Amino acid sequence: MQNIEQIADREKCSIRQINRTITLAFLAPGLIQAAVEGRLPRGIGVAKLRDLPTEWVSQYERLGLARPEPRF
Repeated sequence: MQNIEQIADREKCSIRQINRTITLAFLAPGLIQAAVEGRLPRGIGVAKLRDLPTEWVSQYERLGLARPEPRF
C-alpha cells in the first residue's frame, strides 16, 4: 500500500493535489453520473465537487440539488 507522498512522487504532482483528488472518490454516484453526462447546473465544477462533505445527502444539500430517489 502506498502513502500520499509516494503517490504524489509517482504521479509527479503535489501532495495537496493528491489530497484534493481523493475527495472526488467520495462523491455520490448520481453526482458522478451527472458530471460525466454534463448535466450538472452551470457553476458546479470540479472545484465545488472537491469541497463537499462525504455524506451523500449532504452533498446534494450543499449544492442545492434535489436528491434522487433511491433505486431498489
